[in-house]
Amino acid sequence: MDSIFFTLSKLGTILLYPLPVFFLLAFILILQTKSGHGKYKLFQIVLFLYLASNVYVANFLTQSLEKDYPPVSISSLPNSDVAIVLGGMIQTISAHPGRPELSDSADRLTDAVRIYKAGKVKKILFTGGSGLLFANTYREADLAKELFLDLGVPEKDLIWENNSRNTYENAVETKKILQEKKIESAILVTSAFHMKRAAGCFQKQEISFVPYPTDYRATNLSSGAFELYIPSAGFLEQTTMAIKEWVGYLVYRAKSYL
Repeated sequence: MDSIFFTLSKLGTILLYPLPVFFLLAFILILQTKSGHGKYKLFQIVLFLYLASNVYVANFLTQSLEKDYPPVSISSLPNSDVAIVLGGMIQTISAHPGRPELSDSADRLTDAVRIYKAGKVKKILFTGGSGLLFANTYREADLAKELFLDLGVPEKDLIWENNSRNTYENAVETKKILQEKKIESAILVTSAFHMKRAAGCFQKQEISFVPYPTDYRATNLSSGAFELYIPSAGFLEQTTMAIKEWVGYLVYRAKSYL
């Protein structure tokens, strides 16, 4: 009985999700539309959204970014002076200002702590201010400090950079700190989908580093999970993220940032 309830609860809740409901209503509207031209135009719009929220499209775009940076074990990392952690995992416009709230990219922060506690680095350098256009009261590096301290990293082993607003500025500002403190070796920690652009920026600044990709977003399509076949806001967000990252990479190339 419990098994039946579990199955029905999973199937039933799908009808509560905005995207499946949208597609259901759109399908009904297409059937009711009498104009062949109107049906075709509506179908194009629905198809575009379906593809954007489809696991196969989302996965293809995400893997195109992650494929060059497979997982690296912490034990295989060389001993280095510092772990450079790129911001992008702390909400700076939370409804509760000043409280550090982690986002989907939290692995960047937690893996940096793991690398530090494994003795692979002596210090952690967090780079990230505010990437928002008009809201910069709270900056990621300032909020991250509390988290690192609570996770057991001594303040003497923490370095903060809170002026950079994007990946290019992360690299530029980090270069200044490394030169000032005479730091020679580093491990670069960021999301796997973001490593391609980040690595290019840091190489352009002639910073010597070993990449440590984390926060993988690609999906295991062979898992057989029923949810994979339902268009979802999660897959739509993944597609959006991948498109944004590719556009950013191409723009950075055009600007000679990498």
